[in-house]
Parts: sequence; structure tokens; C-alpha cells
Amino acid sequence: MNIKEQQKELAGFTAGLLRKHFGKGPEGVFVSISEAIVCIYVRDLLTPVEKVLLEQEQYAMVYDTRDTLMEKCLPELKKQIEKWTGRDYQHFFYDWDIKTNGGVIVATRETIIALEQMEYPQQINELVAMITESIQKLPNTVKTVKLNSRTLVIYRDGILVDIEKEIFNLGETEVLRRAKSKLEKQAFRKAFDKESHLLEGAVQEVFADWEFESDRSIIVVIIDPLNKLKDIG
Repeated sequence: MNIKEQQKELAGFTAGLLRKHFGKGPEGVFVSISEAIVCIYVRDLLTPVEKVLLEQEQYAMVYDTRDTLMEKCLPELKKQIEKWTGRDYQHFFYDWDIKTNGGVIVATRETIIALEQMEYPQQINELVAMITESIQKLPNTVKTVKLNSRTLVIYRDGILVDIEKEIFNLGETEVLRRAKSKLEKQAFRKAFDKESHLLEGAVQEVFADWEFESDRSIIVVIIDPLNKLKDIG
């Protein structure tokens, strides 16, 4: 099975999996696969119940419910990704943007750390490192992978400061995640908007998630290349 076939099969499976657990499937699922990364971009997943909760400004309840549902989805998704790619992706991340009704699910392998970086992503690495240091600390590692003209995935590790580690150890994971999500996505959106020439297009959405126990993070930037709308693929 070639990569395009893998992407098609995984998109269809993901749509069905989300429909089974969320009660409504997404309007669009776009999959990008590389040796070290699988990125699944989801559009228009908001359910009728979620819409009612958002009208009542119950944002935390929407995110909490999605976290519970994703705990059910990820083991099934991991199994299918391994089946179709023949590779073991050890780390999974996800994030949602309720305002744009978009979301991402990202799987990574340990090999992402060893990826060689060319001059183009190195400029983005330096920008990401600078922004990360300004709001917490300089990362141990930053790796950027442009999966296609619309999908940029950025890996970081060694970014947690001592107080964040203590908050995590106290079990306040969701408080930490939501605080970091708001702070970091605002900072990176502002920086990427200013340096859009590095992205070769305008920023459409920014997603971020963390694996606190291993001090890893993934940022996904969805790009409108040269302001021309194109499908991911």
C-alpha cells in the first residue's frame, strides 16, 4: 500500500472512528504521513450537544468531554496506523480549535529527534526556540517538518520550567494544559503572522499539545499557501 492509499484508508477510518465515539463524524479529514509523523487534520466536528454547551459558554465541559472520548479513540487509531504503515508511532497528541471548528491528531516516532534539518526549517526552529524561551525556557530540541504546503509540524522537548513540573506532579494536568495552550498559541500565532514569509503562506490555524510526563510538545500550523486555498494531501 503506497502513501496515498495509506492516507485515504486512514482518513476514512478516522472519520468513522470519530463518528462512532462522538455521535457525529467530521465534514473533512485530511491525512499526511511521513516516516516520523502522522498528522490528521479534522474539519467541522462540532456536535449538536457541543453547540448547546458553547452557547452557554461551557467551554471546559466541551474540552473535558472530548478528552474522555479521545481516550477511547487513540488506542484504536494507533492500532490502525501501525497496521497500514508498518511502523510503531509511540507518542500521540491532539488539539481542537472550537472557534474554527478544526482539530488535529498527531502521532510521532522517536526518530523525529534524529531528523536532519535543512536551512529552511532551521529558521523556523530558531523562531520557535526564541518564542518558547520568552514565555518559559529554551527548548532542548526543536525540529520542524513541513509535511505538505499546508501542514507544518514542530516538535519540542525540554520546555517545562520547575513550577510547571510541580503543577503536573500535583495532578493539575488540565489546568496546566489550558493555561499553556492559551499562552503559547497566542504567542506563536502572533510570531507566525509577523514572519509569514518563513511559512510561505498565511497562518490559518495553530494547534499545540504536550506530553508532560516526557516533557515533549507538538505544534501544528495549518497554512494557507500564498493565500490560495488548497486541500491537504
